[in-house]
Amino acid sequence: MSAPECHKQLLQHLAACLGAYQPNKVVLALSGGLDSMVLLQLLHQLQPQAPWQLHAVHVHHGLQPDADQWLLFCQQQCQQRGIAFFAHHLQLTGQGNLEARARTARYQALEPYCDTTGSLLLTAHHADDQLETLLLALKRGSGLAGLSGIAAYRPFAAGSLVRPLLPFTRAELVKFAEQQQLCWVEDASNQDNRFDRNFLRQNILPRLTERWPAFAETASRSMAHCAEANQQLAAMTAELATNCISSDGELKLSPLTDYPKIQQDAIIRHWLASYQLNPEQRWLGTLRRDVIEARQDASPVLQLADWQVRRFNDRLYLLAANMIEPSEQTLLWQGEGELSLPGGLGRLLFRQERPEDSLAWLPLQLSEQEATVCFGRMSSDFKPAGAQHHKTLKQWCQLWLIPPWQRHQLPLLFEHDRLLAVAGQASCFHPEQANLWLCYHPGESFNMNCKEP
Repeated sequence: MSAPECHKQLLQHLAACLGAYQPNKVVLALSGGLDSMVLLQLLHQLQPQAPWQLHAVHVHHGLQPDADQWLLFCQQQCQQRGIAFFAHHLQLTGQGNLEARARTARYQALEPYCDTTGSLLLTAHHADDQLETLLLALKRGSGLAGLSGIAAYRPFAAGSLVRPLLPFTRAELVKFAEQQQLCWVEDASNQDNRFDRNFLRQNILPRLTERWPAFAETASRSMAHCAEANQQLAAMTAELATNCISSDGELKLSPLTDYPKIQQDAIIRHWLASYQLNPEQRWLGTLRRDVIEARQDASPVLQLADWQVRRFNDRLYLLAANMIEPSEQTLLWQGEGELSLPGGLGRLLFRQERPEDSLAWLPLQLSEQEATVCFGRMSSDFKPAGAQHHKTLKQWCQLWLIPPWQRHQLPLLFEHDRLLAVAGQASCFHPEQANLWLCYHPGESFNMNCKEP
């Protein structure tokens, strides 16, 4: 393809892409490299007739000695074209894959700029990036989702993320850049073959495309087939999962086991995906053996990243590991109308008169305007109003089907050493005996299924 023809196709494709989404604001992730400078130039050429505002955002990672010069270069290039420019500095923390952490932090930094439904974030990924992604997915043993490659579109922040250059190879972008006499920066770390993507780019892709010039194009078709199959599978799995996932987010095991094993695994993956979790196949085997198929009286736990999968009452629960620690604090209530509980467990409300919505309130009878609120003490003797016998609090929790990890977070109201009420559950007094009423408003830490919003 000649340079003029390449220019024409790039411009037409980008115009059609933007026209399909009809944004009111276009945000370009501008690194200063070849790819993003090509996209900057194309957007600049479309801008005079465009109904959208154009913003360019440069994310300064602070990882390279030349990072300050790259920021200055991007700023100058935008000034020359009259394009609004913004810069964001990152401070990367933590351990693990630096490339992955930088990518995650970069997208997090870009989110505030995509702040309306009409906002469109553009990144300059191209066909060679797709091919690298496919090979890396094969190296990891990825499934259909991984083999689908880089998505051309996905929701992002309040708007959308679009990658309009995916149909074009880097060689085609170079032709356009040279025709337009563009300048761009070169990241020296791109030559570091310690990074897998660089190794592929420097040593593998040139040999593949030399032997098979259309390899990137045909690989893109394969990824498109994988993406289509993955979408179909996801839609079918989501429909099956409606019978297995409760309104509170637990996975119900009885209906799950009605399906063949391969569909069970798909439903479990669908359930975990809502928490941004994607375990290896081996982990699913461990989940089945050690949790799902554990004996009925067991309380199995399986770790997954910073989460725990637990089974109770024929259901699986996914809980943030840091949200199920028992509280050991003791509080003194001395007549106030509201008492805040520790560790995000919520608050207790007290009323002298019977509230109109008394179904949500427990009746109490106190001899003094003073009581103790504590947690745990599962061996405490308790007899709810209307019950025939005393039982330990642990036995009552079993009857109330309260999961074991939640029992030590129940606020317990004592007068001296007598357990008067289990907040949110039961009182040992009848309404006609009450001289005080108690209502429990649980906090986020008390949720059975601690799913992030």
